[in-house]
Amino acid sequence: MNKPKINSVLATSLLIASVCEWTARPVAAQTYPNGPVRIIVPYSAGGLADALARVVGLVVSDSIGQPVIVEDRPGASSIIGMNVCAHAKPDGQTLCLTVADSLSYNPQLFARLPYDPDKSFAPIIRLAWTNNLLVANGKAPFSSYDELIAYAKANPGKLNWGTWGPATLPDLYLRWIASHAGVDILAIHYGGASKANLAVYSGEVDITYMGFGVAGSQIAAGTIKPLVTVGEKRSQFMPDLPSLGEVGADPGLSGYFGMFAPSDTPKPIVERLNAEFTKAMISPKVQEFYKASTLVWEPNTPEQFAAFARADRSAAARVFKSIGVTPQDAPQ
Repeated sequence: MNKPKINSVLATSLLIASVCEWTARPVAAQTYPNGPVRIIVPYSAGGLADALARVVGLVVSDSIGQPVIVEDRPGASSIIGMNVCAHAKPDGQTLCLTVADSLSYNPQLFARLPYDPDKSFAPIIRLAWTNNLLVANGKAPFSSYDELIAYAKANPGKLNWGTWGPATLPDLYLRWIASHAGVDILAIHYGGASKANLAVYSGEVDITYMGFGVAGSQIAAGTIKPLVTVGEKRSQFMPDLPSLGEVGADPGLSGYFGMFAPSDTPKPIVERLNAEFTKAMISPKVQEFYKASTLVWEPNTPEQFAAFARADRSAAARVFKSIGVTPQDAPQ
């Protein structure tokens, strides 16, 4: 989904308001944090989620005067890491950085999750909107979305698609496109984005879903080729590439990174964290990372992010229902 660039005046105003409100809180609440802060990333090291957690964590660490430690806990379609976060002590010392897979898609795919997407987490802040595209190995016998669909129809079951695991964004888009276009493409599940990316670079898989920031250099080198932008409109990062919306195949879902805490984390701590991450987002170091990674940020409060997360989950439910997905037992 394409989103507007950051409004620096609005961001600064929001930051000032957040800090002023925080300083009016009880002294006991202002003692937070009183030790290292852990950010759980439910994906493998080397992916964009891991990199984002580390660059933002460094800036927040400098501000709060405590170490911010990133802990990658991949596996079971992000369920392992999110379950650790959900059951951590709600004191603000453990957070989790995730994408829509964990709280929007898993509830539609899996029955009896060990966490409740509505009640187990306290939304802190939406860290970024993502800009993504579908890519193919550079030697694939097609160079556009329409050519991909035509080839898949003529060769049922021959193509494979690398995902980050069941119920992740690439898996969702594969399911949606397969149902929408009536094609048979095999899903190959990897333990995170970095492994799926390497698979399409090498030709182990034919297609995957990827961020513009990751794809750019590989496209320039001819290792992979772009097929279509994910979203309703074309991306500012590759304006000549058609979008899924243009070809009538966009499911209408958002790509984002979000920060959460366990539920029952005190509201003053959630607000303090929102203020700290807001300050980090507008720092030169993070803005440089966002530009290189083709991420876009806009200010948001915990309440605004909570409302967005609920709406995104509802949108995902509609999409999964439309393609006939029935929840199965969650992976272990």
